Amino acid sequence: MNVIIDVGNTTVKIGLFQNNKLLKKINYDSKNKNQLTSIFSDFPNINYVFFCGFNTQLKLKIQNIINDSSVILVDWKNIKKDMINIEYDNLDSLGFDRLGLSVAALFLHPKFDNHLVIDMGSCITYDLILNKKYQGGQISPGINIRLKSLEKFTTTLPKLDFLKPNFLLGKSTFDSIQSGVFFGIHDEIKSRIDFYKKEITDLNIILTGGDTLHFKKTIKNVVFDDNLLMKGLNLLLKYNVEK
Repeated sequence: MNVIIDVGNTTVKIGLFQNNKLLKKINYDSKNKNQLTSIFSDFPNINYVFFCGFNTQLKLKIQNIINDSSVILVDWKNIKKDMINIEYDNLDSLGFDRLGLSVAALFLHPKFDNHLVIDMGSCITYDLILNKKYQGGQISPGINIRLKSLEKFTTTLPKLDFLKPNFLLGKSTFDSIQSGVFFGIHDEIKSRIDFYKKEITDLNIILTGGDTLHFKKTIKNVVFDDNLLMKGLNLLLKYNVEK
């Protein structure tokens, strides 16, 4: 059994895999002192922990828990990243999330050679694979970053939590911000999809990430997979273990 630790910008997610099947996904709660210990006690057949991210304190906690066991801790910084061909100027600057997503797209959707993966988290990332080679993409601000920036860089706009609008035309400042953020992102994604589809034939488009739930009814003809990153990181771990 493998444990995948995905340290994101806002949350830490833990995935437990058995034979490439995701058995359980957990949101890490730093206030729950027994959470990590209970995972290893509830699943005693864990072989590997794949730590992806830069939370030194969390990594140390895991090391202390598995110190006297046969569990092997694998660090993202030390793995081989040649599972797919990558045409990117600086491989060291490519985050584990973008590589993991691309690996998942390529190996879980083998009927396609071309993929566009859109990940909607703190940032929105667009990753393009052409002829089974990673090409690069784009990064833009996600929902919460846009909301926070409007409050931070203006003198009168309020700080808001996101609420999906049911309207295009805002009749108040609150409604106008919600509409502007939602439809701004919606139109950005649609524009990127339309652009790539005109340029590339047989393009497989996958949307993933926590904020995709707001767009599932309005973005059509794409694959939604909330666990794409976890699956890709597990494939990367398996590849490195076999190497």
